[in-house]
Amino acid sequence: MLTFAIDMGFVYMRQAQLQSVADSEALACSQNFLTCQSGGDQFPITNPYGFTILTSVNVSCPNSQLQINCSQVVVSSKWDTFFLPIFGINSLNISKVAIAGNLSSGDSIIVDGSLSMNGNNTLNVTGGSVLIGGGISTTHQSGINASASGATIMVYNNSTSDCGSCSPLVISSGLPLPIIPAYIPAPWPTIRTVPSCINNLATFLPGTYASKVTMTCSNNTLTAGTYYFNSGFDNAGKTLNGSGVTLIIGVDQNFQLSGSVTLNSSSGGSTCGSLGGGMLIYQAATKTNTRFPMSVNGSGNFIQLTGRVQLPNSNLTFSGSPTSLNMVGTLYLNSISFKGNMNASISPDPCQNINLGSGKTVLVD
Repeated sequence: MLTFAIDMGFVYMRQAQLQSVADSEALACSQNFLTCQSGGDQFPITNPYGFTILTSVNVSCPNSQLQINCSQVVVSSKWDTFFLPIFGINSLNISKVAIAGNLSSGDSIIVDGSLSMNGNNTLNVTGGSVLIGGGISTTHQSGINASASGATIMVYNNSTSDCGSCSPLVISSGLPLPIIPAYIPAPWPTIRTVPSCINNLATFLPGTYASKVTMTCSNNTLTAGTYYFNSGFDNAGKTLNGSGVTLIIGVDQNFQLSGSVTLNSSSGGSTCGSLGGGMLIYQAATKTNTRFPMSVNGSGNFIQLTGRVQLPNSNLTFSGSPTSLNMVGTLYLNSISFKGNMNASISPDPCQNINLGSGKTVLVD
């Protein structure tokens, strides 16, 4: 009776403690997916008992159609028994497992202000959700087609949800738009100057460009690395390519893309743990509430962006052919006005995406 009352009672209590720690640690890891690493105890505050912990990040999610950024945590504990040695059981070792992840398919388009569309134009979102802080307004049959399993179109702040053709139906919330996760850029790299044209080609090196960069060469390449454009950037319709790059735009400075542009924050493979961490274009929140127009007009433009693009000070006006603007990852802007078609999708690389409303972290196993 003492054995069952004390030893087995302790086992039940320890099992509950182990599961609680496993759940908390897995949730914390998926919530901090960009920094959580495989190994031991990543979040000691969730482990007050000092249990042994084995963390594994980027594990396979039980339902890959609805979950991303899954983390698995195995928590174990060994202790000497009280009365079970009478039966030859001197110690017990129990472990519990938990898997946490982010729901749905991530967020493809995030707009702090408003999103407007006219005509019969469509924002095709083949992967990910759409989040709008200041409301959506469309005319005629223009709208958003978010076709991914589990994707949502949501407006916040009880703002306008007038959509002529949106699939799925727009969900309205009285809550504010969730806050974008903090991002700390790499330290300012080497001071650089704009390279000379050689056979109409300019090869830029990673570094800090103090003066505004306005491209003049017909073809331009950004070598892999981090770029600080402290006084703004405009490729001026010139061809621009870059892989494994992160562009940091100065606060209250303008950023323009046009012509033929292909930029990717990855040189191949995952960006998790890399210097840029999946960030392609970044600008910190403005200090003076300045907003800049960013226009992509005409069928001659082909812009392909892969990675996280955070331009909180930019108001994008887009008009052009269906293939003019393709976004793979997450695009975050102050506002968007569509007068053409656009294609967008989250990236298969989770570190190139932002997860807000559709990325709620939950236990999945």
